[in-house]
Amino acid sequence: MSTSKPTLRDELAEYNDHLDDCLRSRFSMSLKTFKTIKATTQLVGAAAGIYAMTLQADPLAVLTLVTVMVSGPEVLELLINQEQQ
Repeated sequence: MSTSKPTLRDELAEYNDHLDDCLRSRFSMSLKTFKTIKATTQLVGAAAGIYAMTLQADPLAVLTLVTVMVSGPEVLELLINQEQQ
């Protein structure tokens, strides 16, 4: 008897539940709080990049700044989730 393949929605719910458990146990933070901080950090990073470009900053420095600010929270989320699997 074959089992049904989990849908993307089911996989995302399972991932988010696991991440929420990890965040609550290690940092006493909910997933919603983490996602809010993550989105704010990424938005500030993009805004900082735009502002730096208006000040005639070096394009490579701006690219580095934006890359770190946008991908940093993603890497942190990955590390938190993989650490307790």
